[in-house]
Amino acid sequence: MFSVQIFHFIRSKKMCSVFMLLFLQRTLCFVSLSVPIVEVEQSGVESVQLPLQIKVNLPNDSKVEWVDSSYRMPYVYQNNSDQPEEQDRRYRNRTEINKDLLITGDLSLTLKHPTEWDRGPYTCTVYNKEKILMRKQVDLKVRVCQVEVEKGAESVQLPFKTTENLPEDVKLKWRDRYNRKLHVYQNGWRAEEQHQVYRDRTKMDEHLLKTRDLSLTLKHPTVSDSGRYNCVVESRNIYRYKTVLLKVKGRVQVQDGGHQEQKALSLTELHLLE
Repeated sequence: MFSVQIFHFIRSKKMCSVFMLLFLQRTLCFVSLSVPIVEVEQSGVESVQLPLQIKVNLPNDSKVEWVDSSYRMPYVYQNNSDQPEEQDRRYRNRTEINKDLLITGDLSLTLKHPTEWDRGPYTCTVYNKEKILMRKQVDLKVRVCQVEVEKGAESVQLPFKTTENLPEDVKLKWRDRYNRKLHVYQNGWRAEEQHQVYRDRTKMDEHLLKTRDLSLTLKHPTVSDSGRYNCVVESRNIYRYKTVLLKVKGRVQVQDGGHQEQKALSLTELHLLE
């Protein structure tokens, strides 16, 4: 009722052009729409589904596109088949959709091995001869894996396991928040690329290609090791990413009013001190 009154007021007073009317109409329509939200843990989840079910019969020559928040294409369907050549490499071998989607109206997208980089809104658009038949959005939230350990512990593990086979040409890099390399694997362990801060302090499964266990063990963790760590795994046909937030709980000396005080700091406070 409120939107109708606005339109009548604008028209009667002739205070706006046709373009302004169209803009206001689109704005009012947009506000009334709700976006479904899907939440998932980054650690230990094999896949997540972005649900989208429609009741409209789609023409056989329809084109279906899923696009992420960075305008990369996780999935494209046209001519009754997948279009892998249009898919972004980050999503290669990671997406699935109902093969009878034009008949069932089930356009839900399954995303395998969700990571922090996958978070954000995804938009599904259905075209028919360049005409948009439908456009809907789903928002994906991925909670980052967090690990806590007491200062003085012998070691801590940053977990990363995958269920898929890893090719021989795979390259793996663990980095800290300063982009320093903790561990690099490519046809074996490459010690020469490791940052000196982590010398003799990291360990990984020697048979990781077989076990698919890409977890990193960090020896003798200190408070200054707290922060964000990421692992990138890539080859010609694979791209994977994992983030782990590490918090080493301990007490540090803080100068306060001329005297020293032992204080337990939060992860945020530790970053500020560094």
